[in-house]
Amino acid sequence: MLTKKSSAATGSARRLRGSAARALGQTMDRRAFLKRSGLGVGAGAIATQLPYNLIGAAEAAAPGVSRGEGKADVRRTVCTHCSVGCATDAIVRNGVWVHQEPVFDSPINLGAHCAKGASLREHGHGEHRLKYPMKLVDGKYQKISWEQALNEVGDRLLKIREESGPDAVYWIGSSKHNNEQAYLLRKFVSFWGTNNCDHQARICHSTTVAGVANTWGYGAMTNSYNDMQFSKAALYIGSNAAEAHPVSMLHMLHAKENGCKMIVVDPRFTRTAAKADQYVRI
Repeated sequence: MLTKKSSAATGSARRLRGSAARALGQTMDRRAFLKRSGLGVGAGAIATQLPYNLIGAAEAAAPGVSRGEGKADVRRTVCTHCSVGCATDAIVRNGVWVHQEPVFDSPINLGAHCAKGASLREHGHGEHRLKYPMKLVDGKYQKISWEQALNEVGDRLLKIREESGPDAVYWIGSSKHNNEQAYLLRKFVSFWGTNNCDHQARICHSTTVAGVANTWGYGAMTNSYNDMQFSKAALYIGSNAAEAHPVSMLHMLHAKENGCKMIVVDPRFTRTAAKADQYVRI
């Protein structure tokens, strides 16, 4: 995580303490590998000149305890952003998730993260998350109380239902919801008086279902990501996987190393097209 430091000297001392603690944390990540091989010394000298700390862990929230103190526990978990299932090692110190690393022996993400997976820790412990409601007033956001926010939203929803009926509102669930949250949302919609409730996957995967189901008779993926690495040819039509699905693009790059020919058909010269053996502009 990017954490601004007020003093380069203080940041260096903390990084050294954090490095020693992480070495005892029973995990071998990129940072640990570099440090144990001696390359981290030069990288640390360069990092002290940067305005942001790019290699240190986040501060633990325990009062009076620095991030370099206490036992570091490595807890393997799965990214909750989408259904790909990328593995993540959460580094927990003093009961606080202070750092994360992609899992190198995962057959899915192969030691990498997409931009969303890299911000996984931020959902629960992000320093930049909103802590109170904000309202747009005259083009600028201003802080309002929870009571005001709930009353304004509730009053507007009740007005819509009174004027246009309960079916005037369409409620959409989220992939970030757990089972209990999904249950409560569905119950809330029932009490609201409608069955206009669905999941965001209905929108984001509707094109997938239409194409794959009509082609293969099954509305989901037919192969694993690892199968991509044994392909002889791959055809991308209007797909920019390098930006839209970087984890699958990683598997495609491995396939190219195994001799797979990559063809990209797209009117735009995208980052995916830049990796193609043959780019066809239409």
